[in-house]
Amino acid sequence: MTRVLVVGAGSNGLVASAYLARAGVDGEVLEHAPRPGGASSSAALALPGFVHDVHAGFNPMTVASPAIGELGLEIDWVDPPTVMAHPFDDGSAIVLERDVEATVASLEASAPGAGAAWHELVAATAPHADALVRAVLGPIPPLRPAARLTLALRADAVDLARRFVASAEAVGHELFAGASRPTAWLAGSAQHTGLPPSTAGSGAFGFMLQLLGHTHGWPFPRGGMQVLADALAARGGPVRCDAHVERVLERRGRVCGVRLAGGEEIGADAVITTMSARPLAALLPPGAFPGRLVRRLRAWRYGTAAFKLDYALSGPVPWTADEARRAAVVHLGGELDELARAAAEGRRGEVPARPVLVVGQHTLHDATRAPAGRHTLYVYAHVPSRSPLGDEAIAERVEDQLERFAPGFRALVEARSVRGAAQTERENPSLVGGDLAGGTYELDQLLVFRPAPRLCRHRTPLRGLYVAGASVHPGGAVHGMSGRGAARALLADLRLRRLRPAP
Repeated sequence: MTRVLVVGAGSNGLVASAYLARAGVDGEVLEHAPRPGGASSSAALALPGFVHDVHAGFNPMTVASPAIGELGLEIDWVDPPTVMAHPFDDGSAIVLERDVEATVASLEASAPGAGAAWHELVAATAPHADALVRAVLGPIPPLRPAARLTLALRADAVDLARRFVASAEAVGHELFAGASRPTAWLAGSAQHTGLPPSTAGSGAFGFMLQLLGHTHGWPFPRGGMQVLADALAARGGPVRCDAHVERVLERRGRVCGVRLAGGEEIGADAVITTMSARPLAALLPPGAFPGRLVRRLRAWRYGTAAFKLDYALSGPVPWTADEARRAAVVHLGGELDELARAAAEGRRGEVPARPVLVVGQHTLHDATRAPAGRHTLYVYAHVPSRSPLGDEAIAERVEDQLERFAPGFRALVEARSVRGAAQTERENPSLVGGDLAGGTYELDQLLVFRPAPRLCRHRTPLRGLYVAGASVHPGGAVHGMSGRGAARALLADLRLRRLRPAP
């Protein structure tokens, strides 16, 4: 029987293991951390009794993903009607609601004509959201999904494709006739990726998240992300935690297992690794990949760090904007020029004076995560992975932003947990520099170039080694598509008898 090892028990590794198990293939997952889940896990970080999502906290791509849907998991999804609020200093806010008409009204109140423009765009694209997701997340080249989407959209297809390569600023400027606040609302979603709003391609990310907010919501598992990780783990082979893989082993030009830190060797006929690009290069035996490909992996560009704070609060956040008091997610960045300024400071290696924040209010909608009457708060900011400021100084800037939009916030804090870039990478070596995305989403690191044409379809030059994870197309987020892709590639090779057990 063929034995497969999967390196990494994040969502992609667990999905790969589940697909292998469905096919009857013997597999084991090796995980560096003390529990499965990787960046999709949860724990009591601030105080006992408060459940915090360690990194990923919301799941629009999960519920839209074919890879997750095919596994038929039984998850109690919490799906708040007010998906996101983007407040401003004057106490107003623009919201993203599950209901399109409510979103249109909010945009229209901010800038006359903006709501009508959004309604027209959503009306044209929402019926094809699943086809759009399949085209974006599917294998390269996405011929069938893209062809179906083009036929469905007809004349709108070219316009949508043009917007997908534009920046969030450009898309918002055109769509909203130059109105700044609706553009800031769109750009705030684009910055989930860490891309500045002026970067080519950021418009696609912002629009996709907003569209999914209408069609699928930004739900999350009741009880924490660990619920999803555990459900995925239950579908696959055994998971061995506290097992740090330091080298892939090969014999006569093919994989024969891995070596763990400490020297233990585990034999296998195939290995699927979910490590991001640079750690992947460090795992390879000498000469396993051509020199040019190894240099590509070693030179892979990582983005900003997700500087994470988790709070135990004595009550709900006292936002000045009423809309933020009911939203699952709050984007704090204010006006468009502030978002752009923060991104520019980050690119210069400076911690923004007013960092843009993604704030999650899980316990407004899921009381299982905190003691009665108390709340968690999930907060992260994109900051440089190396900074002269210490974690406490960065946390103070984050809290200044929270206090700016919610005066009295600090008085509610019972405890907090701070996680900077160094701790993030130490706990999960695949998250280089604290980058949760597995590398920047600039255009030369997307599609066939993620991470390279030789690897974007999961097979590698070393027989029996397959790649998945956030550095592989289609990239980060909790969708499991590269895990499914790697498992499918391996299973196809088995069926074609290209892979045989090692002697």
